[in-house]
Amino acid sequence: MTTATLSKPSKHDSAALQTLYSESETVDAEIFAEQRSNILLYCGDHYTNKNSRFNARLRDAKEVNEQQKLRLVKNHTQYICDAYVNNIIGANPGVGFAPKNEKELHDQKVAEMHHAVWRDAHEKYDIDEKIDDWAESFVQIGEVCTKIYFDPSKGPVKAYNQKENGEGPVFLHPYLGEVSDAVDEQGAPLPPAPDKESPIYAGEFVFEEVYGFNLLRPAECKDMRLAEWLGIRKMVDESVLKKQFPNAGSKIATSQDKTFMVFDTARGGYTQVKNQVLVTEYYFRPSLEYPNGYFYIATQEGILAEDELPGGIFPIVFQAFRRFQTTPRGRSPIKTMRPYQAEINRSASKIAEHQITLGDDKLLIQNGTKVSAGVSLPGVRSISFTGMDPKILPGRTGEQYLGYMQSQIVEMYRVMGVGEEFEDVPGQQDPYLMLFRSARQKKKFQRYIKRFERFLINVVKTYLKLAKVHFTDDMIIYALGRAEAINIPEFRSAEDLCYEIKVEAQSEDIETKFGKQLSISHVLQYVGPQMKPEQVGKLIRQMPYGNLDESFDDFTIDYDNSVNDMLELDRGGKPPINQYEDHEYQIKRLTNRMKKSDFRTLNPQIQQNYEAKVGLHQQFKAQQLLAIQRAQQGLIPTSGGLTKCDFYIPSDKPDGSPKRAELPIDSVRWLIEQINAQQSGLAEIADMSTGAQEGIAKEFTQMSGGQPKGPSSGNIFAMPRANATAR
Repeated sequence: MTTATLSKPSKHDSAALQTLYSESETVDAEIFAEQRSNILLYCGDHYTNKNSRFNARLRDAKEVNEQQKLRLVKNHTQYICDAYVNNIIGANPGVGFAPKNEKELHDQKVAEMHHAVWRDAHEKYDIDEKIDDWAESFVQIGEVCTKIYFDPSKGPVKAYNQKENGEGPVFLHPYLGEVSDAVDEQGAPLPPAPDKESPIYAGEFVFEEVYGFNLLRPAECKDMRLAEWLGIRKMVDESVLKKQFPNAGSKIATSQDKTFMVFDTARGGYTQVKNQVLVTEYYFRPSLEYPNGYFYIATQEGILAEDELPGGIFPIVFQAFRRFQTTPRGRSPIKTMRPYQAEINRSASKIAEHQITLGDDKLLIQNGTKVSAGVSLPGVRSISFTGMDPKILPGRTGEQYLGYMQSQIVEMYRVMGVGEEFEDVPGQQDPYLMLFRSARQKKKFQRYIKRFERFLINVVKTYLKLAKVHFTDDMIIYALGRAEAINIPEFRSAEDLCYEIKVEAQSEDIETKFGKQLSISHVLQYVGPQMKPEQVGKLIRQMPYGNLDESFDDFTIDYDNSVNDMLELDRGGKPPINQYEDHEYQIKRLTNRMKKSDFRTLNPQIQQNYEAKVGLHQQFKAQQLLAIQRAQQGLIPTSGGLTKCDFYIPSDKPDGSPKRAELPIDSVRWLIEQINAQQSGLAEIADMSTGAQEGIAKEFTQMSGGQPKGPSSGNIFAMPRANATAR
């Protein structure tokens, strides 16, 4: 058996890229034309020259010649497309994060951090607005596509390059200003002078939407999501392109008479543009030919830039609204509406044509009959005639086409499944019936909602992978918060999202959120008084309308701290202990972690760190109990009359008999109160595990100066409540 060795990856030159462009444009020429016409049909601009003077004269004309065509648009396509978009957006499509293994603390924390990073991007880049635009392209064009990349020339200015004067760098003297010497009079180094015209930006991500008719694919491609490469074509101003690629030279030079035909929806068709350059970007997926992926940015004159994909991550995300067999491209629902819309427009045009040509009433008179104006009276219009009575022929309204047009409209809405969207709903209706109608209507669009959700999932996955490549520690801290700075290695080490977290679709409309809010409110109402504050805080976090972390941060701060400590322990670290922590809660969390089955698989040193941390918390808890006990004891009162107790004191004499103890009555009462107070203070940790109680008991006994006399004598939690009665 022989092993074949791979040769060096072959690069595509400019001629090869032009061949790919020509083949891709040819194979999808009809699809591109259909997608462009879909946009015009949605806007009602699919008739060319709609604003010409010819059409203006036609609207004012009294008759229409046979060579003239009256074209009216009853744009039901726009309303139906808007209904599709509203149903997709109304489901509130989003992305949620869940741990791959729900019981693994590490996976839970990684899911929380990725969720925080995405929420930061959601607000920073106005993802809600982009979702609206993506949904409109998804329905109107039939395809939605976006390219995600990090642009270092965007974002806030974080620094400036060093200034130079042609001979070398310039330095900033404290009182002389800009000087060429690198040190001052005492030989101390001077800081470089900033060049205000050469800023250094922090950079930010860009979500560039790509319309379907500008997206290129291989001719042999069967699935756009698995294509070997995808291309993007765009028109860029020559001046902008020269700033981006100052060393390109003649590759972006254009002659003054070179024009391009560009599709412009604002003008309802194609327009000619000058001083713009056609730029094509080619992105190759990681493969045997390109192990880390590859990209080219080229014009018709040559290649402007090429390199491996950052992090080997393919930056283009694509999803089709509807796919037909034998083609990887997506089709819009407008394809189904097109024939109905054409018939509706034709019927409306014929109705208008009849109203123009035959719409006015006509006066019929026989030969010999004379008609003239009659006597003019105020408010009366009279006509005089001689001979036979004239007859009035009523005009035509074109109602013979009205029934056909209305039937086409009804059939169009029924075929597209949006008839219920425009039905009148009674003012008072049963809430359950309203929920049933809403659920039945959403079921029709469930298929398209899921496809759009898959697109959002891929967008989030691509963004998070690119964030690990381009984000600095400061950017991660800004997204996660300073409290999570110690968990930056956890975020960066999650190389494959599929192994540690699940990026799930999260479509919760108003009914689903209201039901979830109602159920949690019922739980808090009936069980809340029996729950501890940290449990209530964790439950509030799950409420869609009550997840106010800042408002209920005090309820969950101990939980968040325990999670961070255990993550650091799992990494082999030793997190410090604060004396003001809730040691009882920390002991519970740590001991529960030590009971899990995967704890035995950890490194022995990590297991010892857990045991050491539990021991330290037990010491702090015992110190707190001892301090409380000593503070409560104080001086023993000796006032009051003497009372005899059932306690016998041995006699000092060898042959003497024991005597009953006589104590002041206030001393006995003080002792009873101290025992009860001590027992109530220990009750708060009585629900801890027996091992944790025994550990604290030993620490408490040693600190108080006593020694345990037996297996149970040292357990301070077994002390009965004092109930003595003085005699």
